[in-house]
Amino acid sequence: MLSALEPPRLISMEVTRNGSADSHYRILANRTVKYITIKAGALDAASLDDMDLDFQNVLPPLPYQEDTWKLACITRNPFSGRLEAALSSAALPSVKTIWHPQMIDHLDIERTEYLALLTQECKWKADSGPERMIAKMARFYWEVQYMEAETRMYQVLEGQGIAPKFLGHVHEAGRVIGFLLEKIPDGRHAEPADLEICKAALRRFHGLGFVHGDCNKYNFIIRPNGQVVLIDFDKANTCTDPALMEAEIASLEGKLVETTGRGGGLMAFDEGNGIAAN
Repeated sequence: MLSALEPPRLISMEVTRNGSADSHYRILANRTVKYITIKAGALDAASLDDMDLDFQNVLPPLPYQEDTWKLACITRNPFSGRLEAALSSAALPSVKTIWHPQMIDHLDIERTEYLALLTQECKWKADSGPERMIAKMARFYWEVQYMEAETRMYQVLEGQGIAPKFLGHVHEAGRVIGFLLEKIPDGRHAEPADLEICKAALRRFHGLGFVHGDCNKYNFIIRPNGQVVLIDFDKANTCTDPALMEAEIASLEGKLVETTGRGGGLMAFDEGNGIAAN
């Protein structure tokens, strides 16, 4: 007996609630992800608000269960006033730096906590242990560049003891969109008293020929044994200028006394609005 098809469901969105700019949606339909763009002006604010729970009745009918398309662009015909959908099977961008042997289907990741817009604590369904992990994944095409940058950095940092352990690449139907990391057990964010050990860790990173680019206190994780682990490398860049490296070192003292929470991940986040403070 064939199993019933699961109804499509909304899994991510980046929305302008007043409809003044394009809004973007990821919809999971029977283990296949569809990407829907609603062009600016096609829906009013009330209809966009209804998308969260009732998108199938807001949008024109779409063949969600068919594999012949990945993308849909929704516009409103200026003459008839009706919504129209243009379907496409165009390829989406993917992370190109594939260096780790482990490939993980995004559908095998079970979120346990949101940490930031693209970051979540999770369980990997293939791992029967109780350990939590960290997944970073692009939701939409323009976010793939950040995953690409970090994936390259984790390749450079493999075995250096500077970063969390890289556990594998996360893919969506073969298209790599992110990666899985160890969660530092009993780790904590850096505090002002950790200034010297954070400086030492950052100098080690500089010694590989890079600047971090985002040295807020939340990107320094302190293990119980005092070892410092750096995270969030999407802004890292190659650097051969000692003055730039020293400027980054000098900025640490001010960053570690920061109390606003800036850089701390999930400060004020509503995936439905595509808003994140960090």
